[in-house]
Amino acid sequence: MFPDFKIGVGTWAWGDHLVWNYGSDYDETSLFDAFSQSMRDGVLFFSTSETFSDGRAEQMLGNFIGKSAAQTFISTKFAPFFWRIRRKDFIKALKDSLARLHVPAIDLYQVLPPAGLMQLPLLAECMSDAFESGLIRYAGVSNFSAVQLEKFYGYLNRFGIPLSCLETEYNLLQRDIETNGVLEMCNQLSIRVIAQSPLAMGALTGKYVSQKDLTGIRRKFMDKYFSQNLQALIRLMNHIGSEHAGMNSAQVSLNWLIQKHVIPIPGAKNADQVMQNNQAVGWSLTEDQVTQLDDLSAVILKLRSG
Repeated sequence: MFPDFKIGVGTWAWGDHLVWNYGSDYDETSLFDAFSQSMRDGVLFFSTSETFSDGRAEQMLGNFIGKSAAQTFISTKFAPFFWRIRRKDFIKALKDSLARLHVPAIDLYQVLPPAGLMQLPLLAECMSDAFESGLIRYAGVSNFSAVQLEKFYGYLNRFGIPLSCLETEYNLLQRDIETNGVLEMCNQLSIRVIAQSPLAMGALTGKYVSQKDLTGIRRKFMDKYFSQNLQALIRLMNHIGSEHAGMNSAQVSLNWLIQKHVIPIPGAKNADQVMQNNQAVGWSLTEDQVTQLDDLSAVILKLRSG
C-alpha cells in the first residue's frame, strides 16, 4: 500500500533559471536549508523529474540526500520523448535518474504521457521490468487523461503491478480533474492523487495582487490563474485561516487539498517556505469551510472561462 503522506515537496524550481529565476533570491544553499527543514519536520516525500532543469533538480536532491544520509521517499518521472522508442531507452533514463539521485531504487517512478512511438503497452512492459528488477518500488503516472489512466492501469494489471498514484495539477484555481473524469477514475481504481502546483505557482499565497507584479516566462505560466475575483478568494481564505490559529491563505489552500484526500507537493526555495507549507498539516477545515471554498472557487472558474 502506498504510504499515507499528508504533504510533500515539489522541486520544479530547483535549478530552474527560465521560469523561477534560480540564482536570484535563492540558490543551492537555500535549497539545502529547505531540504534539511523538511527532514526536521518529518516531511520525507520529494517529487522531482528528469525534465526539471535537464536533470539538475534530481542531481541537487541526490547531493542533499548524500550530505545528510537522510531517509527519504523520492518520486521522479520518465518522459517518453519522440526519440525514445525502445526498452533500452527507458532503462537508460531510469538508470540516469538513479545515478543523479544517488539511490539504488526509485520509490515512485511516474510516466508522463506518450509523445511518440513509445505507447502505453510498451511503457507498461518497461515499468514491469523495472519493478521486477527492484529498480522502482511503486508505479505512477503524471498528467494522464482519464482514458489513458484506465488503459495504463489495465496494462500494468496484466503484469500484477498496481498503479499507485497520479500526479497532476490541482488547486482552487485549477479543478479540471473534478470534471474531466480523472478524479472519478482515481477514486474508482483506488489511485492516490498528488497535486502539482497546489498554490497555483504562488497565486494562492496572496503575494501577487495582479499580473503586473510578475514579469517574464513565469507571468505567462500564471496568466491563467488571475481574475478580478482572485482577491475575494484570498480574503475568504485568510478569514477562514483566522479561525484556525491564524493560518494564512496558502496554508488554507493546502489544507483544502488535504481534506480532499490529495497529497499536495508545494515548492520550497528556503527553510521558511518549508515551515510555512508544513503548517497546513495537523488541523482540518470544517465541512462548511470546504464548501465555502468550493463554491467561491467554482464561481471564479466559471467567470474566468467566460
